[in-house]
Amino acid sequence: MNGTVRKKERKILTGEFWTSKQRQSHPIHYVVSYRASFKPELPAFFIGKYLANRKGIVFDPFGGRGTTAVQANLEGYAAIHNDISPMSLFLAKSRQTVPSLEKLEKALHALDLSAKVKEEKEDEGLLHFYHKDTLKEIKNLKKILSDSDSPEFQYLGLTALSRLHGHSNGFFSVYSFPQISIPPLAQKRNNEKRGVVPDYREIKPRILQKMRRDLKESLTPFYHEFSFRNRYTNHSSLDLFGLEENSVDLVVTSPPFLDKVNYEEDNWLRYWFLNIELEKDQKPSIFATLAGWCEFIQGTLAELSRVVKPGGTVVMEVGEIRKGKTVFNLDEYVIKCAESTGLVWENTYINDQKFTKLANCWNVSNNEKGTNSNRCVVFRNLK
Repeated sequence: MNGTVRKKERKILTGEFWTSKQRQSHPIHYVVSYRASFKPELPAFFIGKYLANRKGIVFDPFGGRGTTAVQANLEGYAAIHNDISPMSLFLAKSRQTVPSLEKLEKALHALDLSAKVKEEKEDEGLLHFYHKDTLKEIKNLKKILSDSDSPEFQYLGLTALSRLHGHSNGFFSVYSFPQISIPPLAQKRNNEKRGVVPDYREIKPRILQKMRRDLKESLTPFYHEFSFRNRYTNHSSLDLFGLEENSVDLVVTSPPFLDKVNYEEDNWLRYWFLNIELEKDQKPSIFATLAGWCEFIQGTLAELSRVVKPGGTVVMEVGEIRKGKTVFNLDEYVIKCAESTGLVWENTYINDQKFTKLANCWNVSNNEKGTNSNRCVVFRNLK
């Protein structure tokens, strides 16, 4: 392969390459919400463009809730899901095997959640979210799930995780935010402002209702054939020591936002439910400066050039941010970061989108306070 990409072949393409509508892909993607995750249509677009009709391994070094890996499996590709967060590995791996609804219902109905539980110091904060009897059921389920790694219990745990807190009667908690775990004192203030106290909400019917909704559509017949080949790794993107050189055909990923999302604080209730205590080197990165973020991206791209096969493709989705009155298109910085690696910029796809109801609730609007468009930078590995 020619070692350079001619300048005239490099293009910035703008348009609607995938739908702006919500929840248009397979329901298995929406078992659990995850702040700042991209739509399944994004990896679907690039898998179709760069791997169509040929074999290949799809990799996401910032795996999040597992969107890239699940979509790859749905389309007939094995995947490698990596993330520095142990919670991310649970979100993805618990869908490596998706049991039948019949097996899940049987396992759910067999659970005994009525046992007495030990009172703990943390209960004081949790009781701002849950009725004491609901909390007892959650703690019983938490213990049962921690003692078993069966596919049924893993999937039940994933579904329960998605019901921990939210804004409707379908969640275990009193009215709260669905995507982030707010601090207990903030929840206490919200309860007082709304004039509510946590009511008893039986958790098993809510888990069952959610599972029936998520599994209403059959998986592709080859899903498990490819998901069984998946690998799940827990590394920093700067040192993917579990991956061999030249082992990946296509990367589709989105790195941490610049100074926008604190994944650890936003997921504290989920960490509690999964018994996760993060080590210092497992804490998701937060970058307060553009220079620090660029240094991280440069190191990540250098490591990706090692694991991607010659001729392979890297797609990195970023957005734009505003600092004061200045708007920074991060795709331009990503291209500069790759200059010292074996990756060569080929194209940039800018998928314009309208903000969803959820984005609007965060006061995100055009070109301010966050991401307005998917800006996907495509590199070819020409090492």
